[in-house]
Amino acid sequence: MVEFACMFAGFVAVPTVPQLTPHEGKRLLGEAKPHVVIVHSSLYQVISESLRQAKLVPRILFLDEAVSQAAKMHVQLMRDLIVPGQVALPATEAQVCSDDTAFMFFTSGTTGLHKAVQVTHHMILTTMAQMQAHAAAAVSGGTTKGTPAFGAHDVTTVMRSDGITGFFHLSGTFMGMSSAIRGGLVYFFERFDAGDWLDAVQRLKITQSVITPNNLVLLAKDPRVKQYDLSSLELITSIGAALSATTQQRAMDVLGVTIVQGYAASETLGIAMPQWGKSSSGRPGTIGWILPGIDAMILDPETQAPLPIKKTGVTGPGELVVHGPGVISETKGYFGRPAETKAAFITIGGTSYFRMGDLITVDADGCLSVVDRCKEMFSSRGIRAIPSEIEAVILKLPDVLDVVVVAVPVADQQLPCAAVVPRSKSLLDDAKAQLALAKSIVNVVAQTLSAHKHLANVVFMDVVPRNATGKIMRQAARTKVLAQLGLAGEATSIAF
Repeated sequence: MVEFACMFAGFVAVPTVPQLTPHEGKRLLGEAKPHVVIVHSSLYQVISESLRQAKLVPRILFLDEAVSQAAKMHVQLMRDLIVPGQVALPATEAQVCSDDTAFMFFTSGTTGLHKAVQVTHHMILTTMAQMQAHAAAAVSGGTTKGTPAFGAHDVTTVMRSDGITGFFHLSGTFMGMSSAIRGGLVYFFERFDAGDWLDAVQRLKITQSVITPNNLVLLAKDPRVKQYDLSSLELITSIGAALSATTQQRAMDVLGVTIVQGYAASETLGIAMPQWGKSSSGRPGTIGWILPGIDAMILDPETQAPLPIKKTGVTGPGELVVHGPGVISETKGYFGRPAETKAAFITIGGTSYFRMGDLITVDADGCLSVVDRCKEMFSSRGIRAIPSEIEAVILKLPDVLDVVVVAVPVADQQLPCAAVVPRSKSLLDDAKAQLALAKSIVNVVAQTLSAHKHLANVVFMDVVPRNATGKIMRQAARTKVLAQLGLAGEATSIAF
């Protein structure tokens, strides 16, 4: 409701992640410089302190009514702005231009500080039209259960977006808005819990869900899945990070539902989706085809030259660059950051292309697969290694709940190290069990992958650092791993 109201009134909406600390809030709010902050009472203390540190004094509105006596002097309730029984539209309708900023979404910050992306009304209208066209195609094509569709339902069908995404995130905002426009009912969780998700699907007869890859792994390895009736579920869309073919297939087998991967970024909105009649659900590990209106190229990671698309076989991997109506421009990029905006583009043939930062491969029929982030590759034994490829192999082991692979220095070179979250937390205090699992991990990687991808170390940790949308915070993970390896006898690590 708030986001629709902001668009109608011509305001710029800036959704922010609710799991903020005052330190983080100070920077995000200082970047956005809001005139009004709309907040739930449970987050008031954090927001209040964030604003104090940022030296900002905006108007504060509460979404709910749980206002403490101390806060009453500083806030106003949303209900006080609503006129009971009002039928005529309020005189707040603004004249906006297509190039005016409608939203600012913060980037995930996995490799650096968050930046505020200026999303225009034109970008939104283009993306919504694309999503609605896909919905119409699904309905007209006689979509049935098991076919990927974001619109094969009517007003009586319950549709849900996973709570981990939320409206603070690009995908949650636009999938939620698209569902609402089509009469769907959207549910959000405060936080992801496998048991709560399973119960909600069974109890509310949810038909579609949006979820992150790491939470799919949790579901696929949760023994409680068999206890729930998930027959209402028609489709799961995985977003936020690349999903390996192995993990995607295992999750489909366990949950008994079609899973597809969405692909977008705060800077580009929608880029690729499965095509009707060419479902990528039968090709795990793929993200579908480039959407109409998007001009895309794949660049050689070394030379930055466009790669010729092969008529047979696979093209790439290379860096994906895009240009189109749903993509930010060099004139409307990162708010207040012209240097970072300029660095995000590359000019080819007189056209500015946004650099997605992802390594992509393309099949002969145009179907795309995400290999990894460009920045996450590293040279191991003189050859490029891709962390996500190693992680996908390790996740096959039933005793591994989560994993992140980072480069660590060994004898003047960078070699892969796996930081593993075991399924049983008791293993963290059992050196013998650690050694046995570490050997299994090293062996499965050695048996599956080339020598330059073989592990130099295995360490154990209680949780992989991730942001609110499930993306691995690799800088934080590597710092944590290096700290463990530097603790000598106290480190929970096994070297090989």
